[in-house]
Amino acid sequence: MKNVSRRNFMALAAGAAASAAAPNGNAQQHPAAHHMPMEEADVLPLQPNEEHFQPDYTLEVKWKLMTIDGHRVKVRAYNDTIPGPPITAKPGTTVKIRVKNMLTPYDSKAWGGDMNVPHLLDHTNLHLHGLDVAPHIFEPLGTSEVAAPMISIGPGEYKDYPFVIPPDQSPGLNWYHPHAHGSTAVQAVSGMAGGVIVPGAIDEVPEIKAAKEQFLVIQDIGLFKTDEPHADYSESFEPKQNAIWQTFAKDKSESVTIDGKPTSPPQSCGFTTGDYHLRFYMVNGHPFFREEHSFETPTAPKHKQLEAPVIKMCPGEVVRFRMLNGCSDLMMPVQVEGHTMYLLAMDGNNFDHPWPKEYVNNASQVVLAPANRAEFLIKACDKPGKYKVLQLAQNAQFLEAVQKTIAVIEVEGEPMDMKIPHDLPALTRDTPIREDEIVRKRKFIFSGRFPGEKNPVVGIDFMINNQLYDEFAVPTTVYLNTCEEWTIEVPDSARGGTEGHPFHIHVNDFEIVSIAGIEPPHRLMQDTIWVAQNTATVIRMRFKEWTGKSVFHCHILPHEDTGMMQNFLILPEHPKHHHQRTIQSLGEKNG
Repeated sequence: MKNVSRRNFMALAAGAAASAAAPNGNAQQHPAAHHMPMEEADVLPLQPNEEHFQPDYTLEVKWKLMTIDGHRVKVRAYNDTIPGPPITAKPGTTVKIRVKNMLTPYDSKAWGGDMNVPHLLDHTNLHLHGLDVAPHIFEPLGTSEVAAPMISIGPGEYKDYPFVIPPDQSPGLNWYHPHAHGSTAVQAVSGMAGGVIVPGAIDEVPEIKAAKEQFLVIQDIGLFKTDEPHADYSESFEPKQNAIWQTFAKDKSESVTIDGKPTSPPQSCGFTTGDYHLRFYMVNGHPFFREEHSFETPTAPKHKQLEAPVIKMCPGEVVRFRMLNGCSDLMMPVQVEGHTMYLLAMDGNNFDHPWPKEYVNNASQVVLAPANRAEFLIKACDKPGKYKVLQLAQNAQFLEAVQKTIAVIEVEGEPMDMKIPHDLPALTRDTPIREDEIVRKRKFIFSGRFPGEKNPVVGIDFMINNQLYDEFAVPTTVYLNTCEEWTIEVPDSARGGTEGHPFHIHVNDFEIVSIAGIEPPHRLMQDTIWVAQNTATVIRMRFKEWTGKSVFHCHILPHEDTGMMQNFLILPEHPKHHHQRTIQSLGEKNG
């Protein structure tokens, strides 16, 4: 891997800062990525004749040096902040976003072209997660071409995204993150994510409007020590191409391999399907928990609780919490000590009424898979004291996840008597799907295999229906204005169910019919759902408004990047099969 000199890095950073102050401009309506000059100059000028596209938001992707818990680290960030700047997407508007890639070049020459081997860490793109917007992962935006390539914005390039927000888009918390296959996990686990707020009727409910808002944006930052003599974390998580971190290695000399063999000399940094040498869990950009790899107990990292942020509430006060699990792979059973959680919404879709989840010791009140969002009210109890917002311990994944304190609610001060609303505005975009509306039922099995046969470089196969991801294959075709029922299964360990997987689909939300055979007590509309090992989840979807090529996948990002994803295609109408056309023509002749 070619190192970038400090002089070059500082010049690029200075140029990025200067360009942020430059006038906004335009490209074509559905442009490919545009090149920007990357010389060591004070200003990175925009393309000429760009007056037709005036971005509402410009997201600059660049390196960021920061200190976390005493460690000097180098991360990737949008606009020099972790999390990235919040975006507001008002229903019935077009939100224009420009993504500028200011990352330095990465050497992928050793990459053999296999889509499911991490690669091109210097290329990126953008996904608006949870919004019912047109497909935007492939080029050009909204394309229905089966062979359309994935959008890939290289160093020194930018791309303009016009997102049309439906007038009936459900209000709530969504988010954005990179989605360039091969670099998604590395970029997201080094800081690249931000929130998207859709305002709407729920914000005007008097009891909710009176409550303070408290965002809890949770991310993980995964780090490996540099192979430079100073051996710290200030050179970034940027492994050599095809270098794989081996979680079960007995010592540091065997921890990174290429083609199954330890590197010589030994390296410290490699691509990973889960564990990191050092990982921090962040809330609103501040570390609250630390994990360090243990060679003695490889699936149980050494851990340390760090100082969690304090949220002050008066007795009887109501606060609206909006929580995003933006972690790359952690499933989070969440509990608020000593308090009833009044659940308002999941994944930006509110319920008809607040759903009270009583506090029971060591029992979760809501489960957040990676990418899930929960919005809830907490009414502070009468007893002053400190109450923890917890991620409870769970062993449903490859790595042991011990209990973590995300934040602390400190109840003190003059009592208040704020109210919990009884009713919430009804959703209008997604009406319930009846059994007689279902035109097709499908089944998708999420499984793994170790050691890997289809993906020998990575050493593990992460598959959907026994297939690794293929950029130009479309195994599933659906049709506009139809409804389908899908069963998402994670098998038992004998059939490749090594751990649970979070299922996520782009473009549209889904209605949950059952989880492990149990019907939910309330109607649930989500875009991501945790599917535990040896269980199946049944969902229903209505394909409306948008057509084009898109994806569904596991939202454990290292699994997605190494194969656990598939394309699907939404077409305007169902074509007639050859036998239907033949019957029609025979009928016309006989007539």
